Amino acid sequence: MSRRRPRPRAVRRTHRGADLHVHTTHSDGSCTPGDVVRAAATVGLSALSITDHDTLSAFAVARPEAQRLGIELIPGIELSASDGTREVHILGHFIDPDDPDLRATADALRHDRQTRLDRMIDRLAECGLRVDSESLRRSYPRAALGRKHLADYLVRTGQVATHRLVFARYLGDDGPAMVPKRGPSVAEAILLIRRAGGVAGLPHPPYDLTMERLASYREAGLAALEVDGPGVDNRRSRRWRAIADRFDLVPIAGTDFHAPDRAGRWVGAIATPTDDLDRLRQRAGHP
Repeated sequence: MSRRRPRPRAVRRTHRGADLHVHTTHSDGSCTPGDVVRAAATVGLSALSITDHDTLSAFAVARPEAQRLGIELIPGIELSASDGTREVHILGHFIDPDDPDLRATADALRHDRQTRLDRMIDRLAECGLRVDSESLRRSYPRAALGRKHLADYLVRTGQVATHRLVFARYLGDDGPAMVPKRGPSVAEAILLIRRAGGVAGLPHPPYDLTMERLASYREAGLAALEVDGPGVDNRRSRRWRAIADRFDLVPIAGTDFHAPDRAGRWVGAIATPTDDLDRLRQRAGHP
């Protein structure tokens, strides 16, 4: 499989901030841990957090390159959680990457991803689409495979014209091939992150997030809110920042980087200012 390197672009606010939401080939990104560290150094970021879905494996791979380039590598993860029928992702920053309970949960979630993938492949077959699971796994040997990888495969093999059509017809939340994820509750995910020495944050808050729901997350120990990210205009960012202040949540920002082919989502294109990073560090109990 050919691999594209992340192209550096100017950071929206400051070059001396941190991109706190980045994915690599260890989950559903297209660039290696080393690639994203080098991209962060190129645009002058002071810090970077790789927050792969339900895995901590990229941290050890990226750490030597981060040390070589003088980039602070903040241990991170994006945990899959459930709030009733709604899937919710919870970011963890400044965690202990060797925490046994967090690792056990991440391993269980990855195992569930494999089972879920097989079930979605079976459902796609019922829709007349064929996925060679072995070929798919060879293409992404380190990834936690999910819907994105299935969509890539179906487009690459010419069975569906575009990724948008894959999700519109088959793998969207209400699609015939969709299989829901299983995972801890939001409160359990937050507690896991806190027990691992980290600080829990809510990424890409949904448009219909109610203040009552956010208050329940805050009561469970949520300490940060992503106020700036891809597709977030200045007006919405100011609104999320005001909400973060109201709930005493640290405002954070990141690109949610996955691949270098999405305008405005290159590593470092959106960054957490240094002052907010310091507040996050303090919430995690680090000097």
